[in-house]
Amino acid sequence: MNTEKIRLFFQGRKGLLPRIAAACQEHRDIIWFHVASYGEFEEARPVIEATRARFPERKILMTVFSPTVYVPMQHYAQVDWVFYLPLDTPWNVRRFLDAVRPAKAIFTITDYWPFLLGELHRRHIDTYIMSVRVEPDSKHLKWWDFNYRFIFRHCYKTVMVQNEQSRELLQRLGAPDVRVTGDPRMDRVLALSAQAWSNPVVDAWCGGKKVFVAGSTYAPEDCMVLEMAGRHPGSKILLIPHEPETAGAYGCVRYTEYEGKEADDRLRSAQILIIDTVGMLSRLYRYGYAAYVGGSFTEGAPHSVIEPAAYGIPVAFGPNYARDHHCQNLIAAGAGRSISNTAELEAFALEGDAPEGASAFSLATEGASPSNPAFPSKSGQAARAYCMASAGATEKIMEIIFG
Repeated sequence: MNTEKIRLFFQGRKGLLPRIAAACQEHRDIIWFHVASYGEFEEARPVIEATRARFPERKILMTVFSPTVYVPMQHYAQVDWVFYLPLDTPWNVRRFLDAVRPAKAIFTITDYWPFLLGELHRRHIDTYIMSVRVEPDSKHLKWWDFNYRFIFRHCYKTVMVQNEQSRELLQRLGAPDVRVTGDPRMDRVLALSAQAWSNPVVDAWCGGKKVFVAGSTYAPEDCMVLEMAGRHPGSKILLIPHEPETAGAYGCVRYTEYEGKEADDRLRSAQILIIDTVGMLSRLYRYGYAAYVGGSFTEGAPHSVIEPAAYGIPVAFGPNYARDHHCQNLIAAGAGRSISNTAELEAFALEGDAPEGASAFSLATEGASPSNPAFPSKSGQAARAYCMASAGATEKIMEIIFG
């Protein structure tokens, strides 16, 4: 957490408990969701929105841990309040629960707060956790992690997991009610892919052609993309970096230079369009014939690979993908590929040896690479089929929590 995030973390907790008490004091039967960070929010979002649709009269509280989700979600219309979660101390927990008095508490992925969960259990408040993923080498499965075992054995009414392996591991640990529901993000990305959407800046830049999309990239991955672009100056690459600091190389232009303005020849002729604003990535993949998703060179796993897959395009990602079952499943389906260097990224983008002088992947006007027209259609169909077969988690989770 950088200095600015640390400042926001503590600043947002000043006077927190009195603010929560003032907001909730007149209300009963509050449905409470907790999401630690933006990734957890994206997991919970389809369920939060389904809850709002089913119970428009109920009050919904969402608490968060990280400023990365607190700041952008201040005006999230699907909930009544967004607050930071108080720090997990006995005094804070008791005051928080006295103020909120939740009818149900719903956590996501890895929210293990010993004092909070213990007090929820003591007060007999129905508590759930969804989208759980457990790996065989998880430190929490070791014999010395008593808190983890206690939490899963006693604190959750139902544990909802993404895959069968997680169910087996948690049942072996002693969790009494574990159910495989899948990943609710899949429902959201499929819904987004079905919505009509376009952006005038991107439309003007790509000129009706499908392009190569590199999303959520970090500095080492930005370098690979730029190196690949330098070898194929006729290509078109839509780059959405995690930290949008890339500038100037190979005819890059920034999205914010043209947002709300008329397109010009510089935009239309630019090789790389850098999206230096947030909130569009999941929709921008529709402009691609293939995509690279960043995160697994510098992070523990790639960012969401199902976002591009939902649009029916093949997906590449870095080498550290072992903890992401979507990556594994996309590879098995012939719709995903792990790459380790620029040459492999380039081979994926071209899918074969392009003829000498070919203008690389920018020629993919119908979603096909220049050297193998069947590549995106066949691999993309497999990507879309995988997403469609994995849909329905939101409905399963809603049935378990609300009946």
